[in-house]
Amino acid sequence: MKGPRDDDEDGVRGGDRDGGPDRGPERRRDPLLAWLREVVPVALMVVAYFLLPLHLLGAERPELSWTLFALALSAVTLLLLREIRAVLMEVPRARPGVTIPLLMIASLLVFSAAYNGIAQHSAEFHGLRTRVDALYFTVATVATVGYGDITARGQTARILVMGQITYSFVFLTAAATALSRRLRRSLGEGRTSGRRRHGRGRRHGGGRSAGRG
Repeated sequence: MKGPRDDDEDGVRGGDRDGGPDRGPERRRDPLLAWLREVVPVALMVVAYFLLPLHLLGAERPELSWTLFALALSAVTLLLLREIRAVLMEVPRARPGVTIPLLMIASLLVFSAAYNGIAQHSAEFHGLRTRVDALYFTVATVATVGYGDITARGQTARILVMGQITYSFVFLTAAATALSRRLRRSLGEGRTSGRRRHGRGRRHGGGRSAGRG
């Protein structure tokens, strides 16, 4: 006659052999689908950056331009803070490994759009003429790489560049730290579960060998 503990142990062993009810969907998950789920949003954001009518903004419509810039950056920042909080609070259903990189890219595109809008109708920048130039300058700024081919000459442009540097130092650094923390935790959990499965396999194998003997 089996007790409750024996039933639990049998259930654990059965879950180990069969992969468990939670492990079946992971085995059936298509890796291409998971890859597309991460790449497609990035592609859509980049396409939107190059297709949106940014030439309608800039120095000719400063109120509208700065309002849209503040709203877009605020939305990205709030979502980024939510993901950082999810990592710190260890929310189980959060997906910071996907969401945080997307939001970091979105913040770069917001600053690129602002640079492009300023440069269209003013002499705030030297060497910044296209959207590719604006994106290139944004990436070079966040990477603290100064080549000197594009420079901020006007006061508005310099204030915006200082704002991006401060934003990157505070929010993007915090996001990258949270992402690396989540990655280390996931790797540690994977190693721990692997050791447990290996230990159970050795115990079960030893038990079968003893039974045969």
